[in-house]
Amino acid sequence: MTLHWIRATSLSQWLEQNRSLLDVNAALLLSDKGLENLPRSAPLNNTCYALSQEITTALPDYVTLIDDPQWLELVLNFPHQITW
Repeated sequence: MTLHWIRATSLSQWLEQNRSLLDVNAALLLSDKGLENLPRSAPLNNTCYALSQEITTALPDYVTLIDDPQWLELVLNFPHQITW
């Protein structure tokens, strides 16, 4: 179980380069550039999260908004985390 925190590139660009790293138990946390130019429809079956305090525009339905306590719970539930 790995949480991939996408910060430095867009989700689409990250998926082009790293999709093979995802398994059914992986999740993605999107922030910074990871929130830019999101596809309208889900480009993957893994759960995508975003921190609610970072959001200034509407997000696609496949992105789940979480607050700080939910973020802490998310991080604690994933034994492996990678920040990109």
